[in-house]
Amino acid sequence: MPRVWAPHDEQKYNIIQAVFNMWNDRTELEALCAIYCLTEAADAKPNWRKLLELGNTLERELKRKLLWVWPTALDLKNFNQILNELAIRNVLSIGCGSGLLEWLVGAVADQGLRIYGLERDPNWWRSKYAVRSFIPLNYIEEARSKLTAHFLSDCCSGVAPCALLFCYFNNRSAFLEYLSVFEGKWLILIGPQPAVGIHTEPNPLQPQIPGDQWALHQVINWTEQNLVAVYEKLS
Repeated sequence: MPRVWAPHDEQKYNIIQAVFNMWNDRTELEALCAIYCLTEAADAKPNWRKLLELGNTLERELKRKLLWVWPTALDLKNFNQILNELAIRNVLSIGCGSGLLEWLVGAVADQGLRIYGLERDPNWWRSKYAVRSFIPLNYIEEARSKLTAHFLSDCCSGVAPCALLFCYFNNRSAFLEYLSVFEGKWLILIGPQPAVGIHTEPNPLQPQIPGDQWALHQVINWTEQNLVAVYEKLS
């Protein structure tokens, strides 16, 4: 996929308007262009509702390609309420992809929430074929040593993350490795409801974490048979 040219000022506005007026003739390039325009400005946070509206107009295949989970405004507000109640201010999302979901969560937040991403293969994510990152993105390959709690802090601008986030993650050994060095209190798992038949590792409701160090704190249901499970570290 070629890198989409990022227009500016009046050109941005015109492209947004044009794409929003072409509901029946949407292409991936047009959708990406609109998403970039809605998210790249310094004051882009108020555009999160327009971004959700855009997602609602996309065909299912394209919608899933751009973002696997498209939450509703209520989903995002309920999630942010939990983050606020638990005083979670610093989140590291493992395997976040482009980070578009995380951008939406942060755009809705009103409590100074900061979300960072961690991915593999910097050569891919920095190539002209990849969708650009919507949140600050780090790479496990660039760790100076093996995975450590210090490295997780480095991914979050030097501040230890309050929570690790895994959304539709599917690598149990990597999940356990991250969990073994995580020193924060909260673990957030986003994935399918049990009846959907989609496999993830970890499973949000049955993560099979060794020992008795974690307890399920809260579960919220999201649209399209997704759920968010929040776990608390007990020791």
